[in-house]
Amino acid sequence: MARVLLMGLFSLDVLLKSNVKGGVSKLDSSAERRQALDPRILQALQAAVVNQFPTAKEADVRKSINRRICELRHQVKRKSVENL
Repeated sequence: MARVLLMGLFSLDVLLKSNVKGGVSKLDSSAERRQALDPRILQALQAAVVNQFPTAKEADVRKSINRRICELRHQVKRKSVENL
């Protein structure tokens, strides 16, 4: 549910430049610094998921969001390579 709501609440451009907390990449220190997603929108998204699924943990929701953002970046990168 969080992955679907994420796509409706944030534009693709914002998602590609962001992650849940913001900051530098732990895997690539030369990568561009990520902006944090809007905390109010993020909190509303987490509340909606936990309300719908009471056993869901907020940490798991955040992981799911970051994972979806990572997948989006990979898809965009792969499309860019294919177009070369």
